[in-house]
Amino acid sequence: MRKAMLTLVYVLFVVPAGLVIRVLRDPMRRSWKRGSDSYWQRSDSSGL
Repeated sequence: MRKAMLTLVYVLFVVPAGLVIRVLRDPMRRSWKRGSDSYWQRSDSSGL
């Protein structure tokens, strides 16, 4: 019974909230840089 209730809460609240957030804004804040020559970024390998 407990699993069913948790599943129901997840489906009714968490999933729709995630969908609304994705529709309203981009969580990863991705965007196209029109004037950019490349999207590659050099990695900082000093931590190895």
